[in-house]
Amino acid sequence: MRRAITTVALVGVLALGFAAPAAQAASSKDADVARLSAQLEQLSADSNLGQYAVAQQVLARNAITDLQNAGRSEREHALFMAEQRVALAQASAKADADRAKLDDLQREHDQIMLEASQADTAAARAELARQRLQYEAAVQQAQMLQEQGAQATQQAQQAQAEAAQAKKLAAAQARAAALARKEARLAEAATQALQGGGSGASASSGHAASLRLSSASFASGSDNLTTSGRRRVADFARAHSSQRIVVEPRASSSEKVLAGRRAVAVKAALEAAGAGTVSVRSVGHASRGAAVEIRAEK
Repeated sequence: MRRAITTVALVGVLALGFAAPAAQAASSKDADVARLSAQLEQLSADSNLGQYAVAQQVLARNAITDLQNAGRSEREHALFMAEQRVALAQASAKADADRAKLDDLQREHDQIMLEASQADTAAARAELARQRLQYEAAVQQAQMLQEQGAQATQQAQQAQAEAAQAKKLAAAQARAAALARKEARLAEAATQALQGGGSGASASSGHAASLRLSSASFASGSDNLTTSGRRRVADFARAHSSQRIVVEPRASSSEKVLAGRRAVAVKAALEAAGAGTVSVRSVGHASRGAAVEIRAEK
């Protein structure tokens, strides 16, 4: 009887010995499941990270369930897998959140760059419009100055033309006045010669040589000597430079004035050629045409 009691007691002790580790193992497994479940729930409830790595969270939750259902021999491996799955879910959620934040920052950067580009484009367009306005104003100013320059040039040309015309008119008036004075002098000299500017006695005095210049020695109707006539007068002047030379006009009554003018012109030609004393005398007899006779007296 005592042996039977002892045996029962021993069996009870053994049962208690085996039950205590089993209970302790179950308690530890429940604590790991609770800990990992709490970490996963905290991740899911996070307003920022809970929306990321959803697939990894599902795999972590499945790994926790496997841990909860694992036997003693499978518990260590199931705990390792559950812890790794929870850690991977947390890391993946944080990485996805960082990536999303980076994407947001990139989009914000792109938006800022777009707005900056748009602002630069608007500024460039405004500058282009300002330059276009300045260019148009410069073109208008240049056209106005060109028109003013053309008008000034036209006015200057008109003034130059008027000045040239006035100068020509003044020169013509001066020539006309000079010709009028010459005409008056020649007419006066011819009149004096024809009216007896010299004495008849002197005309009849002796002479060493004479030269007769017919109308052929003068230009037609003029007192201008021809080239041959001027040469003959110059030769006579040089040949009788030491003698007193008398010039006598010879003409009909209708050409006395022309003959007198020719006589005065011959006198001037003689003096220009180097003759000494030259005088113009009138004669009483007439001659055909308007001739001039030159005589060198002793």
